This record gives sequence, C-alpha cells and structure tokens, in this order.
Amino acid sequence: MAAYLLIHGAWHGAWCWDTLAASLRGAGHHVRAIDLPGMGEDHTPLKQVTMQAWTDRVVKELAGFATPAVLVGHSMGGMVITAAADAAPECVSRLVYVCAFLPKDGESLVSLATRPEGASALLQQIPSADGLSVSVTPQNARLTFYGECSAADAARAAARLTPQPLQPALAPLKLRNAQAARLPRVYIECTQDRAIPIELQRFMAKRAAGARLESLPADHSPFLSMPERLLPLLQKDGEV
Repeated sequence: MAAYLLIHGAWHGAWCWDTLAASLRGAGHHVRAIDLPGMGEDHTPLKQVTMQAWTDRVVKELAGFATPAVLVGHSMGGMVITAAADAAPECVSRLVYVCAFLPKDGESLVSLATRPEGASALLQQIPSADGLSVSVTPQNARLTFYGECSAADAARAAARLTPQPLQPALAPLKLRNAQAARLPRVYIECTQDRAIPIELQRFMAKRAAGARLESLPADHSPFLSMPERLLPLLQKDGEV
C-alpha cells in the first residue's frame, strides 16, 4: 500500500479531498490531507503566510510518514508540492499534479498564471482592502471551479472557500535539488477546466521532462465532479 499527502489549491482547504481521501483509505492506503497555513481551518495571520511557510508545513507532514509519500497537489498546490519535494526529496516517492501549476526554477504562480496560454481563464479575483488576499464570488467559483459538479456540490464547495493569501503567489521558486528533479511526475490534465485553461496545463506538462500525462474530461475540481475516475489515476503505479 502507498502513503499519500494531499495538498489543496487556492481558496480551498483539506476538506476538498474528503471523498478521495476516504476512497484511498478504503483501498488500504495511508492518507493525509492538510490545511496550508492561512487556508481552510488554519487561522495563521495572512501577514505570516509565505511560500516558505507552506513548504515547511508540507515537509513537516512528510516527515511523519513511515515511508516516502505520493505527494499530490491540486491547482496552486502544484507550486507547493514542487517546493516541498525540492526541500525533502527523500520523503517523496512520486509527484502528482491535478490540473496544477508545475513550475520551473525562478517561476512564481503569478508568472505562470499570466502566460498567454492562460488567457481564456474565467477566474475573477477581488482584492481585499488590506492588499493581503483575494477572494472569488460564489457565482464565479461555481462557474470556474465546479462547472461539471452537481448544483448542490458546487454550492456547498463555494460556501467553504476562504480568502487566498497573495504573498505566496508572488514568490519565485528556487529549485536547486537534483534529486528532486529526478522524482517521477504525473500530470493529470482536466480538459474542461476554466480556471487553468487546458492550453496552459499542456504547456506546463509538456516541458516537464519525463512526466507522464493523464487526461480527464473534468472541470477544475475532479475530486468533486468525477472522484471515481480520478481515484485510479492517483493509484496508478502507486504501490510502495
């Protein structure tokens, strides 16, 4: 059986993985999903939320597993798992990007999100008065994140979103670890994604040498819209 650490994306929290985590546990795997600092139910002050704080949180969690874990990142979580793997590659067996940002050295989330390949994204962000975070309206969230979900699932998920800290999105990653660069990578593209357009997903996946590409006809949230199809892709080659 494998160990899995599931990392959520922007505006979300560990809750978004509940269905997938239960299915993985039902298959006998050891699974954890965490809230990043300042996200979900973690109330770290936004002034203290940095990419380094997120990375440190994931590395600490990885160290608690008995064996190297499959590190899964959704959307923004792709930045975080990349940084954590660079910091502690010995704790990671494989990286899985679920319609996620997959950066190279020196890139930030903002630099990737603003590439021409992402121009068709429908995401609309509302800055906070203090400039520390951005939010999305429930209507835009349902359109952008949950387009293939049931109306009830989309409404429940949209109601749980929290403000997204800005500072980590601006921080370029410094990726220096050759061992991390050799870790197996899987990119799961979602062809109906309106948050990270498929053109941007394929741009990032194509330049990741050796990454295996999988595809789902899903929106930005396959863990809600088609968990039964995402599950086997997470388990593929996943035995430790």
